[in-house]
Amino acid sequence: MKKRLSLIVLMLLLTGCNSDFSFSEISIGNANDAVQEFIEYAEVKNGNYLYLDGEKNMYVFINGIYVTQGNDAVYFSDFNVSAQQDTLNVFINQEYDSDYSNTKLKYQVLYKIKTVEKYDTINLFINGKPVSFDEIFGNEQLIVYEM
Repeated sequence: MKKRLSLIVLMLLLTGCNSDFSFSEISIGNANDAVQEFIEYAEVKNGNYLYLDGEKNMYVFINGIYVTQGNDAVYFSDFNVSAQQDTLNVFINQEYDSDYSNTKLKYQVLYKIKTVEKYDTINLFINGKPVSFDEIFGNEQLIVYEM
């Protein structure tokens, strides 16, 4: 518990007064048509997806809705973003539950990140560990740092 709290405090300090970006969770139904089309393509399998809508808006779609029988369901409990020079870091907490029918848990999430700056690199961290996006759609100029 102390580890998680420390991580949250560190992320808040890193993003504290940074006005170069903002982020929020949005409903899939409230996304624009292009983003909804991207989600329709991506939601057929679990994974981590990035969609770039122009040069300064991006969407992170995390899908864990499909559960293999006998395994715990994956859900997402926290999302945060920090920036360091030309790198944007995306942090997600992923947790597990054996109650597949718990409607309060987020098995699919969509976040919109609005940026002022243009970032050359986007890193994804799940539970503090670096991972890659499964697929990236949109702006071809993006460089993704793969771990």
